[in-house]
This record gives sequence, structure tokens and C-alpha cells, in this order.
Amino acid sequence: MKKLVLAVFLLCYCALGMQAQTNLVKNPSFESYNHCPHYRNEVNYANYWSDIVDTISGNILPLDSFNTATSANCFPIYCNTCDDLGSDPGRYATLPLNYYSHFNHYPHSGNGLMVLRLYYDGSAGTYNDIMYLQGRLYHSLIAGQSYCVNFYVWFPGYSYAINHIGAYLDNGTIDTVSLNNCGVLRTMYTPQIFEDTIITDSIKWTKIEGSFIANGTESIITLGNFYSNSAVSTIYIGPPSGNNSAVYLFDDVSVIATDAVANAGPDRFTNPHSTDSVWVGDTTGYLPCYWYSNGVLIDSNTAGFKVAPDTTTSYVIELNVCGNITYDTVVVWVVPVAVPINKLGSMQVYPNPAKNNITIEGARGCSAIMYDIMGREVLNTTIASTKQLIDISGLVSGVYTLQVVDRDNGYRECRRVVRE
Repeated sequence: MKKLVLAVFLLCYCALGMQAQTNLVKNPSFESYNHCPHYRNEVNYANYWSDIVDTISGNILPLDSFNTATSANCFPIYCNTCDDLGSDPGRYATLPLNYYSHFNHYPHSGNGLMVLRLYYDGSAGTYNDIMYLQGRLYHSLIAGQSYCVNFYVWFPGYSYAINHIGAYLDNGTIDTVSLNNCGVLRTMYTPQIFEDTIITDSIKWTKIEGSFIANGTESIITLGNFYSNSAVSTIYIGPPSGNNSAVYLFDDVSVIATDAVANAGPDRFTNPHSTDSVWVGDTTGYLPCYWYSNGVLIDSNTAGFKVAPDTTTSYVIELNVCGNITYDTVVVWVVPVAVPINKLGSMQVYPNPAKNNITIEGARGCSAIMYDIMGREVLNTTIASTKQLIDISGLVSGVYTLQVVDRDNGYRECRRVVRE
């Protein structure tokens, strides 16, 4: 029943104190880049991402904690479908077929992914080419707020499969630890989110997810393995070309407040003869969600997309934030005019609080629907006059949501009404 209440209130876009969805990770699917990658050490070509570098000073060049150029072996590999065999004969960054990292796979969504080496068996001696991937958040997290973190990994099916793949969030101090180079394990940090199960699935992507309470300083997310070889459980699969490490693909990273609710965005309008598509949702990129229209799944893992319906169509977003599932609806109205007039802009509802009646002024010809606090429809009527008296004497005392809908163009206005 709680989900129904959220859906009803969000439908009205009233300011009822709810926190709309926001993925705080910048460039969460590695879609945006400043250069198309062609080689293995170009992780920082993906905007807002890098290996472990001095993020406190803002330096996101491929350098270690001491701003010293290091072996490219410790940099995550950025792969994007923009790469091609002509520009990259070694196939370091090509997708879906990547000869360098021995995989043939598309991203979980979009066009980009990252490849990280997370473990090395050490039998051949010291090996300091462990990789970490750092991303930037839009702002620091709020102290005391619970956040849901998730990301996807895929196992290429060779050498070692491991557990303890995780995410560590801080303010960048992970960069300042005195280390010999950028490729050693960061066992001095405990990730807030990690997976206990050994991930062996080489058919589909596996979601790693969990929640934690922020201390208010977190502005950087670092992905990788933060455990020593003795603390990591492994399954030996068999190496290609003598590779004795664990390599995984990463995609679609999100950090979202656990009390966030679905937001499909404002209604859109088009006309029957338009050849242009319209945008529904927002443009922040990856989001752990599904989109439906007429009960049919039409898209997923994106905060928004373009549509071009022939008739007025509703689109429903289902948002899953660590098991907290909420819904919202956006309507694309196909109407004869491109820019309908919002005649509800001057609508008035009074008195409020009210005892037996309310008056709705400036909404002639519209529908008036009231919902109780449980999201149940308790009144539905047509406003027949410029100043309409509505009888609410049959309602119990409490707080209600009044939704007034202009049936000509779909504009909606909401009011919170108190029945004394």
C-alpha cells in the first residue's frame, strides 16, 4: 500500500516532501568521454573516472598518489564501442570483441565499460598490477543519510573467479596513503559495499548492491578488491596464455538515497503530425529502473529516453533502490496544438482547512479527484462551473490530495486539502 501512496502523490507532482531519484555518480555508465580510447592505459578518457590518483588536488591524470607516472598495468582499461580495429590493431579497447582482455561481450547498458584486474595468485613472485577505478559524485553525501550503492560486474570466464569485489566511498584520502606504486592492494580500507559470493557468471552481468549510512564526507567512489589474497576466496578456472589473475568487467554504477522515489518527469506534449521525438524522464544516465507502456517493458537502466507516440501514451517507471520499489507515470499528450494553454495556472481552492465544502475556482470543465492518505480515490467529479462548490462532508477528518485535470490537454494541478 505504501507504493500506491507514493505513486499517487508523485503523479500530481506536488511538493509533499519526497526525495526524487538522483544517481549521484557522474557518468555512471562510462558513456561520456573526452577522447575515444584506443589503448589500455586510457581510463581517464572516460569523463570523471580514473585510476587512484590525487583526487583531493583535482589531478585526474594517469599518475599515482605522488603524481609520478607509473606502469600502465595498474590502470583500468576503458573500452567503448567508438574504438575500432583500424585505430586499435591490438584491440585494447574495442567492444564487444576484445583480444587483449580475452572477452567478447557488450556493456550492461550503453556503449562503455571498464576492465579491472582484481587479484593475482602471487605464485610467480611479487605482482603489483592490481587495478582500482575511481569515480566522482555530484556532491558529498549527507551525514546520517542511508544510501544504496550498486554496480554490475561480468566474469570473462578465465583464470580466477573471486569474491569480495566492492566499493569504498570517502573524500579522496585513499589517494594519500604512502605506497610504492599505484598497483598494490588497498587492504587498509574496508569497503562499505562488497560481495561475499564468488562471482563466476560468464553469461550475464551480476549486480553487486548494498546500503550504508554516510558520514557526510564521501565524494569519491572507488571500485575494486580491498582484501588480501588470504582473505579472498577463489575458484581456479584456467588461464589463457598463462594469465594467473582475476579480471572482471564493470558497468553501470549508482549511489542513490535509499528513501528516493521514482520520478518520471513532467508530462510532455506533441501534435499528431510531429516527426520529432520527445524526452521522458531525465538525462542523468544510468538508473536501476524499468520503463513500461501499456504493461509492456520498453526500456531499462536509464533515467530517460526519447519517444514518438502516435496517440496520447503513458509511460511508467519502476525504480528499485536496494529493494525499495516505487513507481511514477509520465504522459505524452498528442494534441492538435503544439503548445496547449494551461488554464489551471490561476486555479484557487478554498477554504482550507474546510469542514463540509470546498470551492474550486478557475477550473471549469476539468475533473476533480481526491485521494486519502492511503492513496485511495474517495471523490471523483466534473467541475461544471467557473466557481464550483464540492461537498466533502462525507469524508472523515484528515489530509487529502486533490488532483484537478484539464481533460483537453492533460495539465494537472494538485492541492493538499485538510478536512476538519
